[in-house]
Amino acid sequence: MTLESPRAGRTLLLRRTRLAAAAATAAVVLLTACSSPAPSDSSSAPDTSVSATASQGTTAAATSSASPTATAAASADTAVKELVAGFPATVMPLMKGAQIQTSSIQHAEPVSMASLTATATAPSADVLSYYTKVFSDQGFKAQPGDSVDGIPMKTFVRAEGQEIVTVSVIQTASTATFTLGATLLPASFK
Repeated sequence: MTLESPRAGRTLLLRRTRLAAAAATAAVVLLTACSSPAPSDSSSAPDTSVSATASQGTTAAATSSASPTATAAASADTAVKELVAGFPATVMPLMKGAQIQTSSIQHAEPVSMASLTATATAPSADVLSYYTKVFSDQGFKAQPGDSVDGIPMKTFVRAEGQEIVTVSVIQTASTATFTLGATLLPASFK
């Protein structure tokens, strides 16, 4: 099926907007975690309630404005330096040698979103090549284009456009920071 009809184009745009919101949430969590001040002594733990609440609010606000069908029943969870419980690791596996920075999921109907930000000591081309194979092997079809505004990025779709996965990579020296964002059907979270 091609995605050329006006309805399919709007649906794809809506899903990409949702995916961008999930990626933005992951970035907010990552930046908040990286910029939080260290505790003054080893017995006190950092206060993460503000960053978790802020990122959930950001996701809810972005999703609500992007989708007239968003419901108040959607739930969002995030984790720093680990995969959040329920993350669809089978669909979105961590590249060998990569270090998780943040992960998030937002369950909603009819699709849910997941995102993962990680770092690897690999060139961006290797990251894109790895995930192109991973997603192609799962039946996702690569969409045209390999970058957006000069940032290496690739989008994949399956299930007649109902599931979308995007990979974007920022290269600094020998480190690639990449974000995987996905809009997936409930079966993909099992």
